[in-house]
Amino acid sequence: MSVEPAEPARRRRRSVDDARREILDAAERLLAERGPEAVRVQTVARAVGLTDAAVHYHFGNREGLLEALLRDVGRRMKAELAEADDHVDLGTLLDVLDEAYRAHGYARLTAWMRLAGWEPTGEGMFRPYAEALHRARLRRAEAAATPPPSLDDTLHLVTLLNLVSWADALTGAEWRRSVGLPATAEASAVFRQWLLDRLGDRPGH
Repeated sequence: MSVEPAEPARRRRRSVDDARREILDAAERLLAERGPEAVRVQTVARAVGLTDAAVHYHFGNREGLLEALLRDVGRRMKAELAEADDHVDLGTLLDVLDEAYRAHGYARLTAWMRLAGWEPTGEGMFRPYAEALHRARLRRAEAAATPPPSLDDTLHLVTLLNLVSWADALTGAEWRRSVGLPATAEASAVFRQWLLDRLGDRPGH
């Protein structure tokens, strides 16, 4: 299916930082609305009123733009989780993951790039939140006089939620439909709550 080019924006002078921000924002909108194939230098340039050369100047090529998108959403997710001091729990993490993977299309982008040979190089992005979550679980276990969870248990929980949220954004509707559940946004929300209810904090594990 062909992708209609975005309406061109009026060209104007921008600072380097403003230009990069507008390019990334336009690319993310295209990703969410039309998928990874729509995120092309020409389409993004047209959307923000820049030349193709200007986008190449800031990001090198299409691959550089896509990788910059991933770095940008990673920084935003990390910042959102860092601000969640009063809500360090699995539900907050799942909300942040679902927003990025489903609403903004990053599950599709990472799957598409991985199949094309992209090798992720970052590491440790979720470690600070996992450690904060672990401290919160230890406090809850102490208050409830139950055995404390191990750090590995908490790290595995964070890994599990990443995997489930990513896969659910890609094919969750189809899997629910395969067992007779509705393939709707409401059904997805019910599934996420079901998962959280089953996981809980599991302080005795």
